[in-house]
Amino acid sequence: MKNSLRILTFLLALMVAFNGTAQDKPKKEKAKKEAKAEKKDKKEAKEDKKEAKADKKKAKDDGDKVAAKEAKADKKKAKDDKKDEKADKKTAKADKKDAKVDDKADKKTVKADDKADKKADRKVSKAREEKASPADYKAPVDRGQKGPNGETVYTGPRGGKYYINKNGNKTYLSSLN
Repeated sequence: MKNSLRILTFLLALMVAFNGTAQDKPKKEKAKKEAKAEKKDKKEAKEDKKEAKADKKKAKDDGDKVAAKEAKADKKKAKDDKKDEKADKKTAKADKKDAKVDDKADKKTVKADDKADKKADRKVSKAREEKASPADYKAPVDRGQKGPNGETVYTGPRGGKYYINKNGNKTYLSSLN
């Protein structure tokens, strides 16, 4: 008796453990429910069609024209319902596809906007960090000094003093002058 009770408790614990650890996947369950609903609808449509066909046959056998017309109308109605259902499915599928396309387009535009913002930020930061180029640099003139032939003396970017000789080249003055 004790062993059977232990085994029963063990099996019960295993069932609870296996059911508790699995994570529910709502998409699959939803898809399964939808598939079941579709199957049920198809089955009902088939049954309606069969009933209409049986009614029509019965009416034909009995010779009742009114019942035959009603059966024919029921059959036509079942067909129309089926067509409407197919059209609804197609529109739902198209809507879903359009939503995906719209999401992709939105993501692309957001990416492009982010890329443009980053590019603009880089340009702004480069403009702030611009260094003086040699073309932008104008050497200050040292009015207290003159070159050996009376040339104007300039101060270089690193503090050296020079003058422009008759060949157009810079000639640096020694630090002793």
